[in-house]
Amino acid sequence: MGSFVEGVRETTASCDAVWSLLVDVERWPQTFTPHLTAARLEGPLETGTTGWVKTKLPLPRSPFTVTSVDDGRSWGWQGQLLWLTMTFDHRCESTRDGCRVVFDVDLEGPLAGAIRPLARRVYRPQMERALDLLVEHAAR
Repeated sequence: MGSFVEGVRETTASCDAVWSLLVDVERWPQTFTPHLTAARLEGPLETGTTGWVKTKLPLPRSPFTVTSVDDGRSWGWQGQLLWLTMTFDHRCESTRDGCRVVFDVDLEGPLAGAIRPLARRVYRPQMERALDLLVEHAAR
């Protein structure tokens, strides 16, 4: 995927510790996504389950659908933000010293190619901060 932005962090925390934070959607705003005010998964973490996120921007909450799950390793979801479709892939990969965390995000829709460079400059710092907070919380 990754035509929009990708971020990677290495941590000595276990993949189990990282995974538990990644799947606790309702706690995302408190643990690693402070750019969100709320998030909810409307059922079990499985393909087809829906949910939503609410950003600090004055926009309505954004719905999403879980598109893939490989329990303990990765899960993906796709959501709408205005006229754009964002696809997220969160992965945990075991390493010799702990875990590698990968966030891979794509952006599609009308004019996505034209706005991708500007959107990347806005989104990348939020994603990088989220990854930093995620590995910090996982290591506790």
